[in-house]
Amino acid sequence: MKIDIKAIRTDGGTQVRSSLIQTQVDEYASQMREGDEFPIIDVFHDGSDYWLADGFHRYFAQKANGALEVECNVHQGTVRDAIWFAIAANKNRGIDLTLQEKKANAEKLLRDEIWGKLSYSEIGKHVGLSKMTISRIARALFGDQEQDGVKTVKRKDGTEYQLDTSKTKGKKPRTTQPKVEESQPEETPEVPELTEDDTLKEAQHQILELEDEVNKLRDIVAVGQWDASEIEKIDIQETIEELRKQNKLLEIDNAALRDSRDMYQNRCSELLRQVKALQAKLKKAGIE
Repeated sequence: MKIDIKAIRTDGGTQVRSSLIQTQVDEYASQMREGDEFPIIDVFHDGSDYWLADGFHRYFAQKANGALEVECNVHQGTVRDAIWFAIAANKNRGIDLTLQEKKANAEKLLRDEIWGKLSYSEIGKHVGLSKMTISRIARALFGDQEQDGVKTVKRKDGTEYQLDTSKTKGKKPRTTQPKVEESQPEETPEVPELTEDDTLKEAQHQILELEDEVNKLRDIVAVGQWDASEIEKIDIQETIEELRKQNKLLEIDNAALRDSRDMYQNRCSELLRQVKALQAKLKKAGIE
């Protein structure tokens, strides 16, 4: 559907990047003039306005070329729907989002009254970060507490339920930030910048999550090929999943034991060096 370019709004907070990359706009505009075809941009129509959700660089490239109308994929929805769509659309297509941009998108969802009630896993998948990183960002924003003490958790079959984390063992409810009197400016918690080491840990964590997904798919395929009844296949699948969980716990325990061993070995080596140094001092002082 073609829409008047002036009717498409870009001021609703649907741009999930920190800024537009002008060199990319210029490059797209040049390629368009040469006849290259680009994917159609996505907009959301709320009955009154068209909100640009995905394709900011393509939109401004066409605008720079003097286009009066733009071909669009039109979705019915509000500006919030456009923002939600934009975050997921930009995590893995076109120009890659930076880690800081993904972190900013995660903060936006965590601070939101509705989106903030999603599980860290769901938020992480939507923005393209791991559950571990979302948890770290949330702790920086809200401390060790869960927002409102409630999380929306999605089951494997796709259904959702509300989890009261205030009653969950070992967890505390994450409350919203206390209200500040009008005379006092609201302070925004400072979230630490993600370092290169954080980026590496993020990549390693995502690799582990992908390996888990691959193993699950392999198990499903393997079980499906066995000559067994459906009930037997379900039992086998559950047994395999339980064994994998136990194996992962054993791997964690082994890693902890290795760390402890290395720590004690290093400590022992340090003490031996100190003993030798003291023996040398005593010998030098004539004390055997």
